[in-house]
Amino acid sequence: MIFTLFLLTSLSLAENTASAEYTVPPLKEIVYEIPDTLLESLKVSFSKEAILPWAYIASSTAVLYKYDEDILLHTQRDGRKWGLGNKDNTETLITVGNIDVFRGPTDQGSLFYFLGDGWTHTAIAASLYTYGKYNENNRATVTGMQIVHGMFSSTVFSQALKRSTGRESPSTRTEKRGNWDFFPSYSKYSANTAKYDAFPSGHIMTATMTLTVINNNYPEYSHVILPVGISLISLLSWQMVNNGVHWASDYPLGIA
Repeated sequence: MIFTLFLLTSLSLAENTASAEYTVPPLKEIVYEIPDTLLESLKVSFSKEAILPWAYIASSTAVLYKYDEDILLHTQRDGRKWGLGNKDNTETLITVGNIDVFRGPTDQGSLFYFLGDGWTHTAIAASLYTYGKYNENNRATVTGMQIVHGMFSSTVFSQALKRSTGRESPSTRTEKRGNWDFFPSYSKYSANTAKYDAFPSGHIMTATMTLTVINNNYPEYSHVILPVGISLISLLSWQMVNNGVHWASDYPLGIA
């Protein structure tokens, strides 16, 4: 219920951002427009209208942070009871030389986790783009491009925040609710990423972005898109606590 309320609030704030007309821009704009998107996002984030949303994000994060350890233990107990276990069983399925090209799910738990994987959202974007091009459907084409653009842009934000806050993931925690090592060095972060990259959740950020883009571009299907999307993101949220990747308080900022 908490995650659902967060999602509904986030989506309602963005419901009027999509353009009513669909003109397919050059592919290069997916990358070239990233600086403008980041700048505009920062302007909106620090505007007067953003005070209330920020207050909501901060207060919800604080409440969840207070109960993070209890939520973790309760969720993982349920995960064991339901036969999912508490480990991430995502495995490398495709390699090229010594490079892991594709890591995919091998059981039900890792399948839930894969809902937030970049491959999942890339596949959604590619499907929409290909369908749109083949059927001369500009709306689908633009939606696919917007998702890819959003993935790049949201990654910049999430990585900047993760590398600034340095919060331990539950699976590597050395104290209750995880230690915060602000601005860890590049070498420390790279050597043991899970000790520093919990906050905020990049998976939730990307999943919420994808849902928002699709919902904005297909408002006539909101009665289907929102329930299905929110259910899947809620399932992803639960599983990432269960497998020790994230704390519940990592989510509000990711959703925002």
